Amino acid sequence: MANRDFKDVQALEREVKIIAGRVSTDGSSQNTKTNGAGYSVGNWSGGVAIVTLEDKYSDLLFASAQLGPETTTGEDNLILGVEAHDVNGAKTVSFNCQNLSGADAAPVNSAWTFMLVLKNSSVT
Repeated sequence: MANRDFKDVQALEREVKIIAGRVSTDGSSQNTKTNGAGYSVGNWSGGVAIVTLEDKYSDLLFASAQLGPETTTGEDNLILGVEAHDVNGAKTVSFNCQNLSGADAAPVNSAWTFMLVLKNSSVT
């Protein structure tokens, strides 16, 4: 489990941790981490980008991602969502990007942000 100097967050669950980040995407679907700590990010491939956590966690309580604040023309019709996660084994959360027709897509020349709320203990 993660053993870092996390700051206090009030929650009914014990050992709740938040990992958030901002990622820039260039014209060739390559992602670059621009803000945040505790993760790395892979490039878009088949509409999927994988965020790899530096530590293992016991469970994923919540995950969200969105485009912006910078988007290029036509990217305002893209939707980001969680495709899969394995925060205890592979330490990954996969985000999927699709257009409004449901086809896999990838943002280009823009930025996207995400937030993960993770449980760091099996104690309830």
